[in-house]
Amino acid sequence: MRVVIIGGNPAGMSAASRIKRKAFDTEVIVLEKSREVSYGACGLPYYVAGLNEELDLIRIRKAPEFEKSGICVWTGCEASGIDYEKKLVYASDAEKGEITVSYDKLVIASGTSPKLPPVPGTELKNIFCLKTLRDAQDLKNGLLKKRGDVVIIGGGYIGLELAEACLLQKVRSVRIIEAADRILNVFDEEFGKAAEEELRKHRASVQTGEFVKSFEGKDGEVTSVVTDKGSWHADVVILSVGVTPNTGFAGDIEKLPNGAILTDQAMKTSKEDVYAAGDCGTVIHRVTKKPAYIALGTNANKQGRLAGDSVLGKQVCFDRALGTSMLRCMGLELAKTGLSEEEAKAAGFAYKTKTVQARSHARYYPDPSMITIKLVYEAESRRILGAQIMGEKEAAWRIDVFACAIDRGMTTEELGFLDLGYAPMFAGVWDAVQIAANAAK
Repeated sequence: MRVVIIGGNPAGMSAASRIKRKAFDTEVIVLEKSREVSYGACGLPYYVAGLNEELDLIRIRKAPEFEKSGICVWTGCEASGIDYEKKLVYASDAEKGEITVSYDKLVIASGTSPKLPPVPGTELKNIFCLKTLRDAQDLKNGLLKKRGDVVIIGGGYIGLELAEACLLQKVRSVRIIEAADRILNVFDEEFGKAAEEELRKHRASVQTGEFVKSFEGKDGEVTSVVTDKGSWHADVVILSVGVTPNTGFAGDIEKLPNGAILTDQAMKTSKEDVYAAGDCGTVIHRVTKKPAYIALGTNANKQGRLAGDSVLGKQVCFDRALGTSMLRCMGLELAKTGLSEEEAKAAGFAYKTKTVQARSHARYYPDPSMITIKLVYEAESRRILGAQIMGEKEAAWRIDVFACAIDRGMTTEELGFLDLGYAPMFAGVWDAVQIAANAAK
């Protein structure tokens, strides 16, 4: 059997490794359009920030290492189309030109590409996106060369992480421009506002409800960002306005409106013998039980492994995605799992919320900090639907307790009386997690 995998990212290489390990005689061919495979993209902002000076540490495994295990990795090979009836993948290879590859089973793990604002001037120099290792090198070099005024377009996770990176690199100024009415809008409003205050406390300007109209330049280099509210000087511009699934080549396979390929719990698509995994596809949300687009490395690695098993005929079921995520915004930790209040309302749940503040550990042990926790739960059953957390320290990791509780369908009462560990330097006899759960009536 020949399995062709489109994409050498974590999902694709997880699938390839799983298939080869479980069925060594299976021929596995990976088509990767770049020259890099299997790297931790989540580590790129910290390289840009100078917290890690070795880009090679972000590489997980190189192509020759996979090839030693019997996986054929064709780098510089970009898929351009698929004939699902004939089971053929059409691709453009940097060395061989146009090629056709047959398959018995196909895994699409083509990832995403950064969105570009549909405005004039995006081709100017010193305008960067952050997606690849090369992007990180170019952005870091641009920051260090200029150390001037940086404008970041987009106030999501990556935008905030790069704002911190720029501040750590001691650029002259950082300005975030966000089209929505607040930054970090995957969280509820109070959490986005807290992140905004934290950024302003560290000299970053945050401008929301503002739309970019164009990028202006001189001698081919960007000099300003023009919006519907003004013009802002820029030595460096960072675009962080989201991603687009790389599925244009995939033809009439069923997709969401954003281009993400629809999959079931076994990563199967609408086409026979075709699977999808990672950021180019959907996941089944644990709470809503519906397909959702949640582009996270945690999901991609799970999907890749299970897609490999599914290809080999094993019964698998991945319906447990919650979008559990965390980040640090300067001195503020934030984390989220499950549904926010806005998401619960949109999904049609009859819900309640409860927000509490509690100490990170016992008050008599040195240096406790206050943690804010917001719970979203079903009004009648009190089953937990989602949680959000923020605090200066010892906050983000607690989201994992809530993720486990939601995954297991626990109620607030069950979580409130869970037998959690206690020591004064780590928690109170009632941990902040339990205090929030017990307050939710």
